[in-house]
Amino acid sequence: MHSTLIGMLWLFVAILLEVLATSLLPKTNNFTRWRLALGVMIIYVVCFYALSKAIVLLSVGLAYALWAGLGIVIISLVGAIFFRHKLDKYSVIGIGLIVIGCITLGIF
Repeated sequence: MHSTLIGMLWLFVAILLEVLATSLLPKTNNFTRWRLALGVMIIYVVCFYALSKAIVLLSVGLAYALWAGLGIVIISLVGAIFFRHKLDKYSVIGIGLIVIGCITLGIF
């Protein structure tokens, strides 16, 4: 397999794990539910491991920008869908700009 494709797969895993851990974070009740909190911490550790593997195969700037940007976009959508957070027009504009930035970085 081409190293860029493998890097993108690692990055995809890192983004999914980051979104999962961030989505579970409120359920820890400020870390008072220790089993769930421990699970969240383990997910974050595996997430950073996957990100470190991606950064070896991709440029650091691209990998980190996509990880952070797409993580923000996806977690915003998760918040809107599952936690009923309202996205105002400025939030939608900001999310759109992040998506445009990620696309631009990916192309160039």
